[in-house]
Amino acid sequence: MPKNLVLFITDGHRADCLGCYGNPILQTPNIDAFAKDATLFRQSYCTHTVCMPTRASIFTGRYPHIHGVWANGCRLPKDEVTLPQVLAANGYATGACGKIHFEPQQEYDQYAPIIEDLPYYGFQEVHLTENKLGIEYIRFVEQNFPDLVEKVKKRASGLPEEAHELHWITSRAIDFVKDKVKSSQPFFLSCSFHELIPPSNPPETFMDMYRPEDMPPAKVKEGEMENKPWYHKKSYEGYMSCGRQPDEKTLRDILVSYYRQASFLDKQFGQLTDALKDAGVWDDTIVIFTADHGLVLNDHYQWRHGPFLYDEVINVPLIWRVPGMESGTVTDDLVESVDLMPTILDLLDIETPAGVQGQSMRPLVMGEKGAQGRESVLVQDRESPDLEPRGIEPSEVTLVGVRTKDWKLIHYPGCPYGELYDLKNDPDEFDNLWHDAGHANPRKEMERLLLERTLAARDPLPERHFHW
Repeated sequence: MPKNLVLFITDGHRADCLGCYGNPILQTPNIDAFAKDATLFRQSYCTHTVCMPTRASIFTGRYPHIHGVWANGCRLPKDEVTLPQVLAANGYATGACGKIHFEPQQEYDQYAPIIEDLPYYGFQEVHLTENKLGIEYIRFVEQNFPDLVEKVKKRASGLPEEAHELHWITSRAIDFVKDKVKSSQPFFLSCSFHELIPPSNPPETFMDMYRPEDMPPAKVKEGEMENKPWYHKKSYEGYMSCGRQPDEKTLRDILVSYYRQASFLDKQFGQLTDALKDAGVWDDTIVIFTADHGLVLNDHYQWRHGPFLYDEVINVPLIWRVPGMESGTVTDDLVESVDLMPTILDLLDIETPAGVQGQSMRPLVMGEKGAQGRESVLVQDRESPDLEPRGIEPSEVTLVGVRTKDWKLIHYPGCPYGELYDLKNDPDEFDNLWHDAGHANPRKEMERLLLERTLAARDPLPERHFHW
């Protein structure tokens, strides 16, 4: 049975922005090599379009409308039972390096604080740096690279690798591993970055990788916004009016920095896995690579991520390596972010706490014959704060979607419109069939499925005892 766990989470990392997921340009040799010795899920989906809700789902095994983090800016309640809490209660040393995002970063002062009130949601050791740089990291730069402090604070590109935030996070993670190996205590490490949300700031050694002219064009179809809910077009126009919608040249420049940073991130992953091997615990450790959500990156004329449920946003990379597994497995079975926690606990032979809504995908991870994933995945977004800069009142847009292998339906409560996509014939989700009379039957069937999934996703806690 594996002894340790390392969870490597990136931010805004589209599944198609990895070599092992078919990207012909992006160089991610360490993750690609890792995938060859692991199980790669092609159809893994996040529960929400933005960071906080999905991260809360990963660490609680519960849906956003249940754990209460229904949008960025909503704090994860302290009474939610988290994965590090469960592991700590079972004798594990728990540590987090980088981004956690269980609390609103708007409440931070200029920098993310040093967490002194430990354990923090179950993490006994925390080295925090999130979308805002961490004080601990800034002090490291002040002591070791005083001439670079102002560049670091501005998140400038072209820094030496040794002074870069991602390198600092990885170094703290490696220190945690070495320390716990010495103590012979089983450990759980979360290593996470706020990247790859643009604008990215790759270090000097990656500044010559990739050229703007090599970047893939945005996937768009002329007139596609005309048959979609009103906020699609208004969101595009809102960003255009305030200058936040990138033109073709700007987009290619942004994508270049995104690709360079992705390659640098790949190097960090390689350094961490090498450290596990050097410490002699590689064959005792479960290693998981995933992301909290993806990005539209100007596909469908949209920028960033929420509140759009396109696959570019909700389809995230997920790669598992478990000692003793059948290596080199690639699966198209559907899985969700809520499934990570129960699967981890199942693999570690630890009882899953009451209230967890995800299901163990251990047979799929281990490559067992006949193993099956979900028939559908449930995704949601509610009152996205990202709408406000686009001139849209967030309370006007709440949506919940269900996706099967062949269809996707998006429902807007109380509204006469919605979205229906035939993924088999329209994998890019250009043509909304919601009002198409010829597709009334699949719409009805998907609406029934959404109702079933929504009812099944009610909170299983607390237990209720009735006395008639």
